[in-house]
Amino acid sequence: MSNVFHLHIVSPAQSVLDTHVEMVDIPGLEGDFGVLPNHAPFFSMLRPGVISIYLPEKRQKRLFATSGYAEVSPEGCTVISDDIHDLESITLEEAKEVLDRAERDVNSASTDSDKAKAAKRMEAAKALVAAL
Repeated sequence: MSNVFHLHIVSPAQSVLDTHVEMVDIPGLEGDFGVLPNHAPFFSMLRPGVISIYLPEKRQKRLFATSGYAEVSPEGCTVISDDIHDLESITLEEAKEVLDRAERDVNSASTDSDKAKAAKRMEAAKALVAAL
C-alpha cells in the first residue's frame, strides 16, 4: 500500500495544487473529513473552512475555501472551489476588513436575495478570521 495519493485542487482561474500528499483534511458540509491513500469513493460539498494538506517529509500547507466540492476515489482526491486562498498570503487584518465589508453588505441589503448572498459571504469571512 502506497503512503501517498494524488491531490488536485482547482479553481476557475487556475490549478491551485497538483501533487502527491500523505493526507488531506477537508471541511465538508456535514463535517470535516480526512482522506488517506486508497480511500473509499466519496463525494462532499464544502463549507467555508481550512483544507489542511499533509505533504511528504512532514511539510504542511493550509488553504481556505469558501465553497465547492470534493470527490474522493482510491486513486486520489479532487477539490473544486470558486474561491480558494493560501492562508500564508492573507493577513488577519485583511480578513477582518473582508468581514467588515460583509457585515455592511448584510445590513444594507434591500432584498431577501441580496441579504442571503451577503449572509453567505459573512459566514465565509467569519470562518476565514477564525482560521487565521
